[in-house]
Amino acid sequence: MGAVLAVVPMFAAFEAHVVNVTARIENALFVHPAEIAYGTVFPQEHLWSDFFLSFSESFSAGDQTRVGTVEYVIKQKPKPRAEYVAAVGVEAARDYCHLTDPVDAGNLNDPYYANCYPNLCPYLSKHEMTPDGGNPLNPLENDGPAIPPFHDPDNPASWAVGKIVKLPAIGRDSSDDWYIDLAVPCFKGHCAQDWASFVTGLNPNVVNPNEYQLPASLEHEVFGCDLWVEVTDIY
Repeated sequence: MGAVLAVVPMFAAFEAHVVNVTARIENALFVHPAEIAYGTVFPQEHLWSDFFLSFSESFSAGDQTRVGTVEYVIKQKPKPRAEYVAAVGVEAARDYCHLTDPVDAGNLNDPYYANCYPNLCPYLSKHEMTPDGGNPLNPLENDGPAIPPFHDPDNPASWAVGKIVKLPAIGRDSSDDWYIDLAVPCFKGHCAQDWASFVTGLNPNVVNPNEYQLPASLEHEVFGCDLWVEVTDIY
């Protein structure tokens, strides 16, 4: 027994094999621009802008033929202030603003507003405006649905979905252009008589337009929202 125990370690080190594993990880999408700034706006204005997305440079490379389709979703989340991001990091700041609500939405001294902008997300729409794939006279629509303003950003039904296709070459849909319109809210006690028709004219599904009126104390404040374009599948 002693002899056997002494011999076993000798065989254990006679041979070794190494499997080298490497991978270069790249983003699949390119999104432009990085910022949409509406500047100073006024109640019941209806303003349009857009952003464009396509494949990243790496995904677009001619020798990249292993995968050819990217599916994605567009969400809207409250925007953290730059000072808060610098203090706690971008992920912690985003999580706080998304998972926390102001105790008193009309109180500018609420701790929430020290870290996060007043929320602009319910007032933004998402409409995909490019024909998709196939014959331009008979496009194969693969994006949507259109999301009108005056909605609950946390409800998955208010998330827009899209798909861009590199392969095959016929039927290619290599980019999407999303229109983002801002339906500017009014302040309680200062809304026009046609406020309700303004809201339901843009989103007929709204039951109570008054829910989208802002506290008057938030007048003059800068509002913010982050549009998140999240890749959900690649194949």
